[in-house]
Amino acid sequence: MMETEYILARKVLQLANLILQNRNQDLKKLGLTAEQADTLLYFSKHHGGYVVDLKSHLGITHQTARGIVARMVEKGLLTTLVSVQDSRYKQVFLTEKGKELCVLMEQNGTYTGKKLLHGMNQVESRQFLNAITQALENLSFDK
Repeated sequence: MMETEYILARKVLQLANLILQNRNQDLKKLGLTAEQADTLLYFSKHHGGYVVDLKSHLGITHQTARGIVARMVEKGLLTTLVSVQDSRYKQVFLTEKGKELCVLMEQNGTYTGKKLLHGMNQVESRQFLNAITQALENLSFDK
């Protein structure tokens, strides 16, 4: 059983790495990394959100989230404003260029997701999603 658990963990890690490679390759055409694309999509749904919220959403450190936002501000994809509720926080908004990239990403669809699920029927796809969701929850409780 221990060998199966080890092989499974290695395969999940391989899968995660391949997903990231595929996403980065696909998003390269738009001049984005997977993290930047996820950041744009997050702030397109959470207008005026905060870096601290992005940190939680992506499961990264606050410093990393701040770095991503800062680089995207430099690229002209995001803009920040000091919060009127709390001057310690900056609200994040998409620029017009950022909004245009979100539209392009939505039109392009979920290329990697489609590749990942290729050959699986709807039931298998749902079971795969449920199993991964359960595994993520199991590991999250260990924190």
